[in-house]
Amino acid sequence: MGIGFVILIHLIIIFILGLIIAIAGIITTYFLRNKDKRKRKMLLALFLPFIGLYTLYFCVLISSILISETKNIDIGIGDSWYVPLDENHQLLFIDLPEQAYIEKNGQTVISGVSKIEQTDGFILGTTNDDKYFSYNLKTNELNEFESEKEIDKHPNLKRAIEFYSDKRNEIVGFSLIIAGILSLLISAMILILITKLTLGKFKLKGKKTNANTVYN
Repeated sequence: MGIGFVILIHLIIIFILGLIIAIAGIITTYFLRNKDKRKRKMLLALFLPFIGLYTLYFCVLISSILISETKNIDIGIGDSWYVPLDENHQLLFIDLPEQAYIEKNGQTVISGVSKIEQTDGFILGTTNDDKYFSYNLKTNELNEFESEKEIDKHPNLKRAIEFYSDKRNEIVGFSLIIAGILSLLISAMILILITKLTLGKFKLKGKKTNANTVYN
């Protein structure tokens, strides 16, 4: 799936979730004992869920794209995602976590990677047809074996998607967590601002003038 189609699905899901929250909010607001500004409160109950959810989503989306660009890592927004293995190599997935590839400068080195480990300049792993391989990241030498015993090293292999997740977290660090917190704060501030403007709770401070004051 392309990134546009993925975002469209996300937007539809958010709309359904926002609609459920809005309906529940309108019903709750209608039966509140305090009827002061009830119509305005019902309008807020209708629109705030959509505003809040969509604001949060686009803030997270934009920050995720920025992190992907700055860290040279694809966190899986579209139909493919990857993590760098070194300056020239990357582990790439397309559509499904079972479809893992090792690429060098856009050229496939080995496909169908199911398990993988990176150690001492080597990539060790297995393929979907249960064959083992060893790839030297410096010399680009690829060796394939029928069993683990034929490999000089004793690999501690992880599932490819688990390796990707650990490598991604190592590279991005706390960036995604910070981005999520900032996105929540921005969304909350916008909701508070809209609520105060709608209910007229902003107070303008200034000097009071006496209507009976006579100016010369």
